[in-house]
Amino acid sequence: MITLLPLFVACGGGTWVVDTWGEDYIETGIPADTFEDGCSVVFTTFEVEIAQADLIDGDDEVAGSVPTGRFDLVEPGPQVVGETVVTAKHYDTARFAIAPVDGDSVRVAGALTCGAASVDFDWSFDASTTYECEPAELTVPAGGEAGTQLTVHGDHLFYDGLENDDAVVRGQAIVDADGDADGVVTLAELQAVDVAPLGYSVGQFSEVTDLGAFVEHLSRTIGHVDGEGHCAVQF
Repeated sequence: MITLLPLFVACGGGTWVVDTWGEDYIETGIPADTFEDGCSVVFTTFEVEIAQADLIDGDDEVAGSVPTGRFDLVEPGPQVVGETVVTAKHYDTARFAIAPVDGDSVRVAGALTCGAASVDFDWSFDASTTYECEPAELTVPAGGEAGTQLTVHGDHLFYDGLENDDAVVRGQAIVDADGDADGVVTLAELQAVDVAPLGYSVGQFSEVTDLGAFVEHLSRTIGHVDGEGHCAVQF
């Protein structure tokens, strides 16, 4: 039997495939040797709402868009987001948005342990964030396919700096924020903690003054491309 390719593919088009992955840190947890203060975390939920996934050509025009949706990255991945047929050639930009569609844009839940103390958390964020990403090598071949991955870094939620390259992963301040000692740290409890005495760095974001706003800001820096590839964040 002869299979007929879609006309566009047969005449020089190829398929761009997008997937997303939270890597081991989200699927199995962040170990104590990653935390500067010896804490560890296990996620039970790490949902992201991917509201945009576009391939951008050299004229800053959208060459193709894939269907989007909500993904829980605790599930083993990578998970396929979608695919689309585009002109076969080299591309150097992919644009993604994590944004609310029908609810929040990011929801994370799990347990953070520091020494003998352990707290649960379940945080939802509703910010819209666009990631302008630079795949290292993305050439879509005629009649073939090439892929791009939106890689989500769960450790970013625990950085002690908003923009400094030497930021490290810490958890003790979050455990200590459990003001009512019920074993659950809410965003409201984080908002009651001043970041200045913690020594956390806000850089140019001087409006971020409490730990809740700090973690919310970090939730907008979780996107990378193809593992460790760079994405410029548009807040």
